[in-house]
Amino acid sequence: MTSIKIVLSVMFIVIATSFIDAQTVDKKGSGTKQENINKPPKFKKGIRQGMEGHKKFMREKLHLTDQQVSKIEALRSDHMKKMIDLKAELKKNMIDVKSIRDKDNFTREDIIAGVEKANKIRNDMAFAKANHRMDVWETLTPEQKKMVKENPQWLMGGRHPIMHRRFGDMKHPMMHKGSDGKKPPMPPKDNDK
Repeated sequence: MTSIKIVLSVMFIVIATSFIDAQTVDKKGSGTKQENINKPPKFKKGIRQGMEGHKKFMREKLHLTDQQVSKIEALRSDHMKKMIDLKAELKKNMIDVKSIRDKDNFTREDIIAGVEKANKIRNDMAFAKANHRMDVWETLTPEQKKMVKENPQWLMGGRHPIMHRRFGDMKHPMMHKGSDGKKPPMPPKDNDK
């Protein structure tokens, strides 16, 4: 008798969820509305309003000149292209290491060579990021640099504002160690209080 109840409950849940899914499809429309295919798609922007919002914020807060804005945009574009290439190279390396592991007769040297190559790529990515930040830093005036030092999250070189808010004036416990070399304790959760 209980197995029949379980089967009927599962069937009811499946039917109810398919009915709900069908209603949400109907509300969205069946695609009868014509859309301009030449118009770029609109994406919903989150809290930060995407990169356009960030550029506007930086321009207003740091009082960037048009020349600085264009130089920073060019630097960012070049940096993004370089990072895309490096990330693709890293993924290709991961695929190569996986294919080596899938073989019946792989050696320690094969795996270590793959790991060393991945570490070199990650190192190149870190250098590219550091160089990009320094390139942006060098475009700023002394007054702008002072403002950035006071608000490091503006260039994302300091603590991230959302992480700062989440952990309430504490550093992220998984990423930073204290002066004694140990990780700080996790902040109490709301339900632990």
